[in-house]
Amino acid sequence: MSTISVPVFTRRLREVVADEPKAFAYDLGLSLSAVYNYLNGRVPATEVLFRIARYSGRPMEWFLSEPEETASAVGGLGEAAEPTSYAAAASESGGT
Repeated sequence: MSTISVPVFTRRLREVVADEPKAFAYDLGLSLSAVYNYLNGRVPATEVLFRIARYSGRPMEWFLSEPEETASAVGGLGEAAEPTSYAAAASESGGT
């Protein structure tokens, strides 16, 4: 299991909050000082992180680690699948 990357969390939270920390705090039922604490490197409790993730439409893992770390943390589920073509598969096997 990977550890939490505070710089990644802070950077990604800044993307979500943008320049509206007051509205963000209000929408999530947080104090403005709590939001500023999170923007300055404090990692919230799991419950608050869940609310932030739900609000942003992103998975919790997105806030906690880089993409390659996230993919390995969930067993490779984040890896891109190879595109397949039925027509190409049929022509290779001699079918129509």
